[in-house]
Amino acid sequence: MRKARYLLDRDLKEKFTAQSIDEHALDLNLINSSLYLKKGITHMNPRSVSEPFWEEYSDENIKNAETQRLNADQLHCVIEQSIKNTEKAIRDKEPYLKLTHTRLDIRHKRPSVELVYDTSQKRLIEEIREIECEIQKLQERLDESHVRLRNFDRDKLVLEKDIETKTITIFFDEAECHEG
Repeated sequence: MRKARYLLDRDLKEKFTAQSIDEHALDLNLINSSLYLKKGITHMNPRSVSEPFWEEYSDENIKNAETQRLNADQLHCVIEQSIKNTEKAIRDKEPYLKLTHTRLDIRHKRPSVELVYDTSQKRLIEEIREIECEIQKLQERLDESHVRLRNFDRDKLVLEKDIETKTITIFFDEAECHEG
């Protein structure tokens, strides 16, 4: 997606530069003091490209960006599904955490010398720590997924705006080429 965005941004920048140059040329008139003669100006610039090549290049950039956008939509769905699965995994662990907390709390109510720190109590404490650690890892994964999704949505919005601007610019460029 970044490559498509880079190519669109670069192409768009070049189109705006070309448009600015064309507007400057259109603003010139016979009384302009900066008019000059340049030897060899009628020779084709070796950097020039043909109009069909230009159209194909511009269309290809838009197609690539559209493909990236569609891939982005699929990836967006995968990230959303991952978020749902992670949230479910956290919810699924919570009853086990409640159960071990409750069991340990009930054991703490044993009277006097019977309140012994034995293997069962150690195991309950270990179990609580294991479940809490698993939930914490899942929560971190969930937080990372939310950040990725927000960044992804932001990048997608910028790419869609670039595609729209590029399409409009190409439309105007093609209209000007056919008029001139």
